[in-house]
Amino acid sequence: MDLTSGLKIATIRGIAIRVHWSWALIFSLLTWSLAGYFEGQFEDWSRATAVGAGAITAFTFFLSVLLHELSHALVAQRYGMQVPSITLFIFGGVSSIASEMKSARQEFFVAAAGPAMSFLLGLVFGVAAILSSGHVAEILFYLGTTNVILGIFNLLPGFPLDGGRVFRAIIWGRTKDLAKATRIASRVGVGIAWLMIAAGVVIAITVSLSGLWYIFIGFFLKQGAEAAQQQLVLERALEGVRARDLMRPPPNPLPESSSIQSVVDIGVLARGERVILLEREGRVTGLMTTTDLARVPREEWPATSARTVMVQTEAVATVAPGAPAVDAVKLMAERDIHQVPVIEDGQLVGILSRGDVLNHIQNRVQFGGGRPVSPERR
Repeated sequence: MDLTSGLKIATIRGIAIRVHWSWALIFSLLTWSLAGYFEGQFEDWSRATAVGAGAITAFTFFLSVLLHELSHALVAQRYGMQVPSITLFIFGGVSSIASEMKSARQEFFVAAAGPAMSFLLGLVFGVAAILSSGHVAEILFYLGTTNVILGIFNLLPGFPLDGGRVFRAIIWGRTKDLAKATRIASRVGVGIAWLMIAAGVVIAITVSLSGLWYIFIGFFLKQGAEAAQQQLVLERALEGVRARDLMRPPPNPLPESSSIQSVVDIGVLARGERVILLEREGRVTGLMTTTDLARVPREEWPATSARTVMVQTEAVATVAPGAPAVDAVKLMAERDIHQVPVIEDGQLVGILSRGDVLNHIQNRVQFGGGRPVSPERR
């Protein structure tokens, strides 16, 4: 699930607030569930009133989730980190923090800010409920309780929950070893995820189908914990490695007027290329990948010009030779592409592919023991 995409609805202190399409699903489900709850609690309410109150309550809850994520983001900004976006999605919200934590102290305070905001909101809604009466008090009490539950849940000591990040920060601060801290926090996160999945199965079988929700959240947490460990392995294996260290020389371009059949015969079959550069009058104008070629029906290859299928150079994601290799990997993952051109002073100097990166990581793990290798030793 790409959580960097979604409908942009606002910008707060330079942070793009986005709504992922999956948010509409959970918003609808929560509104429907709350409408049923309110109908049972308030017998004098009509169905329309209950649905309206459910929608307002669900919207207010997601504002609380947004404030929770904004707390993470604003503390991160205070430490000088860039936060491009916050995205609301089916499991709540996520802050996209562009840089890694530089110390255990930073990790601790950025992670703790979210649950602290949830508890503060729980207190505010709780006090407002006490000062109110009737149906409004019930709704405010529900919002207060929900925020407290959200804060407690996020404090579970398993990655990637906030509590798991706080737990990692504590271990990191004591051991001075981020890799060890991440391994431990991730393993605890996987354990908590399996417990949640097991509990969901039991609830679904013995109580109600609401247990399926615990199963979904458990699998999401499990994937997040495993991804955090994999990301650390990737960053360690690529520590100090630049795009220029892994790139291959660029292939000779073919004329953009070539037919798709010629591109396949010369570029793919004869040269074995997966990225074919195209040019006009000596200037590279675009590129094609084997994925692009596969989209064109085979019977149309002889009569179809490469120009009609190629991706224009202006629309191609590129990296500089000095860019960290890990940033190139992230770019390829975000764009769902398998290779990026390496550009220097407007000139194509190489091609970096996922395969090049994976080969390097495999060699580093097999022969280097995961130790960073300086450019002088390569």
